[in-house]
Amino acid sequence: MLQFADFKKERIETAMVEHGLTALVASLPENIYYMSGYESIGHQILSRNLIFAVYGVDKNEVSLVIPTAEVPTALERFPNTDIHAFGEFFFTFPAGGIENIENIISRREQDSLRALVKTLHNMGIKRGRVGLDEGRLTPQLWRGLAEACPHLEFVHASNIFSQIRMIKHKHEIALLECSAEIAEQSLFAVLPEIKVGTTELEIGQRYMEEVVARGAIPYFNVVTIDERSAFSDTINTAQAVKDGSIIRFDFGCVYQGYSSDLARTAVVGSYEDKVFEYYQAILFGEEQAVKEIRPGIGADVIFRTAVNRTREAGIPHYNRHHCGHGIGLEIYDWPLLAPDVKIPLEAGMVLCVETPYYELGWGGIQVEDTVEVTRYGARYLSKSSRELIQLSI
Repeated sequence: MLQFADFKKERIETAMVEHGLTALVASLPENIYYMSGYESIGHQILSRNLIFAVYGVDKNEVSLVIPTAEVPTALERFPNTDIHAFGEFFFTFPAGGIENIENIISRREQDSLRALVKTLHNMGIKRGRVGLDEGRLTPQLWRGLAEACPHLEFVHASNIFSQIRMIKHKHEIALLECSAEIAEQSLFAVLPEIKVGTTELEIGQRYMEEVVARGAIPYFNVVTIDERSAFSDTINTAQAVKDGSIIRFDFGCVYQGYSSDLARTAVVGSYEDKVFEYYQAILFGEEQAVKEIRPGIGADVIFRTAVNRTREAGIPHYNRHHCGHGIGLEIYDWPLLAPDVKIPLEAGMVLCVETPYYELGWGGIQVEDTVEVTRYGARYLSKSSRELIQLSI
């Protein structure tokens, strides 16, 4: 098994050869992190910020293009990395200065476009195809690059990065497993506290506290009660639990950069038979889809299995646009388990498989789990019970 750094390098270079690239430029935070290990707080909180990681296949190295304000941080973490700065920022230096920081700042460019052009030039990338991750790029910057580098052909590369990151190293899979387990443990720590009168907001807040206590970062939690449980990807409100309530949990966290995305459903006190019957149907559909996962089978086949088995198990009108997705540094990695996605599954993929059901005016139920695709089938990374959760009042 290759070490993680060598694994990433191999994935990157294989994709570059396949697409005929002389260089690959990352702009999305997750792609920059994958390529270089660099994290920028400014990039995370200010969506207009543009920073880049550039990989040149000939030089076999990554260069960073970052704001001047981030130079000390970058050098602290990556002292041997080629760094190009841009933009105005003022540091006061001690007597005698700090040579490496001052050298980089003294050569800074006015803006990110000029700094990226200079980086490509210094790396010897003057001709050929350059894959440009359009995730954070503005049309103006793309045009500026084309005008400044007329001998380079810039091509869209966000899908190339998705292809690169689609197969996970064992190190990544271990982090995804930890992320899933922290999310599950956090939810199940909160469940005993739920009583009649507890609100969606209160449940969500306690969940985030438990996530933090376990060393992860809260990412999202959708806690929906009764008719609101049919609202997909909504906000938590002051809606309160009552006897007979349905509670749909769609939740996750981030652990060392890697995401989790899970779902469970609970009922409170006495509840109608339809909840149990429909939940058994979606659970059967999810579990049958997971059983069919193996290398070589199409993502579309897993989708159809999930939908058809759910229909057969008790919801004949069941329908979905997708029944899962890859997960990694982003909550939605390739591939999507959807009717038009014929990508064959491969060992090393990590998938979230889900069969949610949303009926407006009644409620919603959901089960979602994370699995690793292995040579022999699927291995669950999520560990908690998938059965309908029954809470007493």
